[in-house]
Amino acid sequence: MKVKTMTVLAALTASAMMLTGCPATPGETIPTQSAPADTEATGDTGTPETEAPETDPVEVSNPLEIVENFDGTTDYWRVNGDCTVTIENGDAIITDRASANAGIEIPCDAFRGNTIHTAAVIKSTNDMVRLSLRYNIYGNVSYVNIAGVTPMGSIAQSVAGDITIPDNATDIVVYLEATDVKDITVQSMSISVVGDYNDLTNTPVATLQDASGYESLAELYADYFKMGSAVPATVMTNPNEEFRTLLVTEFNSVTPENELKPENVLDAETTLADPETYNECPAIHFDAARPILDFCQENGIPMRGHTLVWYSQTPSWFFYENYDVNGELADRELMLTRMENYIDSVMNWCEENYPGVIYAWDVVNEAAGDNGGMRDCYWKRIIGDDYVEKAFEFARAHGPEGVQLFYNDYNEYQAGKQQVILDMLAPIAAAGNIDGMGMQSHIGTGLMPDTYIEAINRYVDELGVIIHITELDVSAPASVNAMYDQGTYMQRLFEAIIDAVDAGTPIECVTFWGLTDEMSWKSSDRPLLFYGDITPKPAFEGVVCAMTGGEITIPDDYIEVEDDFTPIIEDYEDEEFIGGPRYSAVQTIVGDAFEGDFCLENSDGSANYDGYSIDITRFVGQTIHFSFAVKTDAEMVCFTGDIDGTWPHLIEVDTSSGEWVEAEGEWEVPAGMTALSVYFESSDMSPFYLDNLVIEVVQ
Repeated sequence: MKVKTMTVLAALTASAMMLTGCPATPGETIPTQSAPADTEATGDTGTPETEAPETDPVEVSNPLEIVENFDGTTDYWRVNGDCTVTIENGDAIITDRASANAGIEIPCDAFRGNTIHTAAVIKSTNDMVRLSLRYNIYGNVSYVNIAGVTPMGSIAQSVAGDITIPDNATDIVVYLEATDVKDITVQSMSISVVGDYNDLTNTPVATLQDASGYESLAELYADYFKMGSAVPATVMTNPNEEFRTLLVTEFNSVTPENELKPENVLDAETTLADPETYNECPAIHFDAARPILDFCQENGIPMRGHTLVWYSQTPSWFFYENYDVNGELADRELMLTRMENYIDSVMNWCEENYPGVIYAWDVVNEAAGDNGGMRDCYWKRIIGDDYVEKAFEFARAHGPEGVQLFYNDYNEYQAGKQQVILDMLAPIAAAGNIDGMGMQSHIGTGLMPDTYIEAINRYVDELGVIIHITELDVSAPASVNAMYDQGTYMQRLFEAIIDAVDAGTPIECVTFWGLTDEMSWKSSDRPLLFYGDITPKPAFEGVVCAMTGGEITIPDDYIEVEDDFTPIIEDYEDEEFIGGPRYSAVQTIVGDAFEGDFCLENSDGSANYDGYSIDITRFVGQTIHFSFAVKTDAEMVCFTGDIDGTWPHLIEVDTSSGEWVEAEGEWEVPAGMTALSVYFESSDMSPFYLDNLVIEVVQ
């Protein structure tokens, strides 16, 4: 489908959406979405104190669109979490935010089963403000980051993005959150349907399936590694037994999604009520984690502890003198003391109360920066670059005997970021304070399994560590047989993992980040092994077949794909284009063309690799010839293959003259890929202009 102009206002979200790269080698995201990566999935806290209406929002007369301007004409919004909301001159001013997720939410059950576009205009001094989605899925609460923006204080900024709401979701809300608890001013929020409206308001959710008869991945892979799943505590308290049946049938390792992250372990009420008493050792509690710990203890399932030290989902008050966010930051010595006491208290409380349950801890999570060096965060600002070394030193000194200590990160297979991680961990490994590398592995089918295994082996060879694949999910490709193609990729990936173990690579656990697609933080990408009703997907069959040697069942609705080598030709004279934005770039048809009246402008974006992307899946396995004209104030424009982990430059064009430059070349498109794009990027954030683009197969 052709469009005249495609604009994506969303900036990248937090750690999950931060990209790695430089002008020559762009990086990839953890596609949203939080995290990256771990997502910043947070729950409501407390009873809100607010000036918001006490009644439920009015019924939406037109489910295709909700527009809230905070001018009194509509009252769709309500308060989320512990904060104060005041309406002044058409703005919703959110203050006294007790947690990062506290703010404003808009219920949107009428949009169930639809793709929505949601947007807000905000002002804030938080490092990042996000639009997120929360919903109930068969009694489990799921959180999905939609989009984020880096605020500019008093300057109003837009944050917007699209998200698909699962068919079986209930209690659906879109809400605003931030990386810190500073004030947020909201000028407007809106939600609208993308495409045709799918009315599911009177359609019951699907019936959950019985997983007790499924082939057990834990048993199938018992001679190779543990098979794990990350789950929320609601799985253990859920009235639907089917989720627990699935868990114990398929997996023999569990990771709590959020319940052992600092924001859920630190006892804010107790600590903040008596900061002098708790100045060096904050109070902690395990109310959120107990259901999972109890379940694992009762069922003999070992647990990975996730996570002790993280820049995200750690309340900002933890880093201030007297825990007062309006005061001064704590100094290095105080934060080292707090860090040591926290690590000691958490690890040993778990061991004393649940002996032997936790066999590994992610000591530090996501400390490597996305553009080189260490990530900027409170830990680094106060303690310095050695905070990671100190965390592992404390964990080794105080941790229970035999518990394995891991570093955990995303985009960890990408060469640039891998080097940062290796440099950071080298002295820790030399001191004997680390046991393993946690490969988060939020990936797509564009990542070549051999590239992934090479990255794993580099950690093993240079650090002498074991490997846990800690947060695996694989986004389904944008192909006509997406679920089948995802399944065949999953089979190739696990065959490569099996071969690596057979060759001596110490991969000791593979954990999927979630149980079902609809529970995933990347639900729109359908990245897991089971559909929302717990029916196995071809992806599950692919993991099974990797071990058994079978072949994935071809589905009844499989579409035979015929060769289509139709050239891609764009001169923009019809004011249309078939590609679209890479991340947050904007494409617009403008004048001042190389030839004719019109050309394509690429502008905005959050990084130089936010460019113009074109799907070339039809040319996979072929040799292509490409040609185009380009103009920009940037020194260079690159035409790049969007292959996860490598991103080869098909051609680098010297554009330093600022004039139109013609370029051409050939590329042998890799075979065996289910989806592939190419894109244009520039050496800086200057807009660039394209004309006379041709991509065709070499006959």
